[in-house]
Amino acid sequence: MAFIASLVVALVVASALADRGSVQRVLTGTVGEHLAGEWISVANQTTDPMGVQIALRKSTAFEGDPALIKPGIRVTVWYRSVGERRPLADRVRLVGEAEAH
Repeated sequence: MAFIASLVVALVVASALADRGSVQRVLTGTVGEHLAGEWISVANQTTDPMGVQIALRKSTAFEGDPALIKPGIRVTVWYRSVGERRPLADRVRLVGEAEAH
């Protein structure tokens, strides 16, 4: 029984340390692709042309109307790696509307 308790405590401590180690990053760029509520692809001069795909969750905070997010609009995304397929967005700010072409 003490072994199981020790194992549970070790897992909780390891999880807390892993979360603390996830550094939040910021990326400002242009939306290339977007799947509402799922993910957003943001590209700028330092990313590859396809951009960085970042996961969106219910916990993601939006500054501006998320319905306005579409290819061509500029956004700033605060994100972190959490061991998932894509980095996770903590916050998305709409910087400007897409230019009319």
